[in-house]
Amino acid sequence: PTVFTMAVADVAVAQIFAVEPGAASTRSGWGFDVAVQVAQPVHDFADNVRNAFGVGSSVRHHFSWFRPLGLRGDFAFMNYGNERQRVPLSSSVNRVTVEMNTSNNILLVGGGPELAVMRGPVRPYVHGFVGYSYFFTESSAGDDNGGGAFARSTNFDDGGLATGGGAGLRLPLRARSTEISIDGGARFLRNGVRTYLRRGDVIGLPHGALEFTPWTSNARSAAA
Repeated sequence: PTVFTMAVADVAVAQIFAVEPGAASTRSGWGFDVAVQVAQPVHDFADNVRNAFGVGSSVRHHFSWFRPLGLRGDFAFMNYGNERQRVPLSSSVNRVTVEMNTSNNILLVGGGPELAVMRGPVRPYVHGFVGYSYFFTESSAGDDNGGGAFARSTNFDDGGLATGGGAGLRLPLRARSTEISIDGGARFLRNGVRTYLRRGDVIGLPHGALEFTPWTSNARSAAA
């Protein structure tokens, strides 16, 4: 039988390093960044899930008629657990084994307004967004010689509306005619109620069947 367990999911996530190659300049108004992100679960969620790591990016455009105001789109991918096993290729080809990895992930896509200081050595900004967050557990099979996965399947997923806002600082650096910035920030993310899996919650049964142990929670978080 499937087992359901209730938990409260709070996650603190911070953008620890971001580089903007071709950052929003006072002339073009366009900018983008790529960031490394890390998440630290808090409250009851910390009993179930450890740190999550991932990558995020944003694209921004600030209006020429009022440079501090702009629109921003965000994308982030976070992984909060992996489980690796060597398993037979199939029940009939049981002398050939493959590397199977089961990963627990969060995908976020959103957009909204941004207010930012566009000049000076330190440029603070704030932003808000509305979008979609997707929690999913995926299994893939491949060889252990760096050949990559040749098969993958989503075992469990849940998604829905996500809202939030954030703030940060950009430190511009000059590189000829292109402006490059170092960006550090954080954002608060409201995912609503999600049902998800953690490491060890996918159990293989005889004859190829699977059993899941999902967790349902109000998945609020702070994210960069």
